[in-house]
Amino acid sequence: MVTLKEIAREVGVAVSTVSRALNDHPHIDPETRRRVLAVAERRGYRPNTVARALRRRQSRTIGVLIPDLLNHFYAACTTVLQEQFERQGYGMSLAVTGNDPRREQTALAQMQGAQVEGIVLVPSARPKARETIDVPVVEMMRASGRSQVDSVQCAEDDGSADVINHLRSLGHERIAVIAGDPKFSNARERVAGARTALGEDGLPDHYVMAREHTPTWGAEALRRLMELQPAPTAVFASSGDLALGALHEANRLGLDIPGQLSLAAFGNTDWFDICRPPVTAFAHPLHEIGMITAQVLLSRLHGDSPAEPSRIRVEGRMILRESTAPPPN
Repeated sequence: MVTLKEIAREVGVAVSTVSRALNDHPHIDPETRRRVLAVAERRGYRPNTVARALRRRQSRTIGVLIPDLLNHFYAACTTVLQEQFERQGYGMSLAVTGNDPRREQTALAQMQGAQVEGIVLVPSARPKARETIDVPVVEMMRASGRSQVDSVQCAEDDGSADVINHLRSLGHERIAVIAGDPKFSNARERVAGARTALGEDGLPDHYVMAREHTPTWGAEALRRLMELQPAPTAVFASSGDLALGALHEANRLGLDIPGQLSLAAFGNTDWFDICRPPVTAFAHPLHEIGMITAQVLLSRLHGDSPAEPSRIRVEGRMILRESTAPPPN
């Protein structure tokens, strides 16, 4: 890799002159700038962006921490983030935490050490009391309880209430919920929205199965629910993975959906529309969440944001399909 010193030797000027020419410094002779740029282009010079960031404390890089690359929702939002940041001249550094608080803490420290200018974070859990983050942070999809960060989330509780109200409009009274780990804010909010829509007496504790967002748990939870007396006539699976597991178990049990059991989900995925029956779902506004998250962070970096952190909730929409119907007689 060609260095500034080599370019300076060929042009016959000082290294500092080469640096000023490459950085478009106003106080440099135009002919000298032209010669430096010509040699740099011919020799294939590429600036050391890490060293430049350390000198300027400005990397033009934004860190993004997500739990899982395979999850459709995080991948979709991350794609939107990258597009928006690139339009503003920022690169993106990505880390996958696996919902592990220790990996999250390590990634946060590493990104700050690499001089990222801001961070988008899907938090794993509540932060450590002594945690220090010296750059602007926007939490996306979940909230950790950090006091001095912006957050952009789907209106999780409203979305769950929409699903429950749809099932109630069909005549269902015994509605159960299969949910993820309650240590995550979005899992708690989805159950809370269902409880609000049904009322405390309408969602007894034994109709709530909350553990993790996996197909395995979705299948086990549905099996347990169908063993209850009386069993529910409708199930709300609060993620696509939980719905997948529930559908597999319903097939194993020989249940007719929606003839014997209605199934609705939180979060729309591509396969919901092509499975049989197609699955009724509340769709995350993924593109909007990614766009707004990028806008909030960029505004914070440019000094255009209010002093107080933003708390933004984005509304989604119901997509009615054939997995829900009136309860059996």
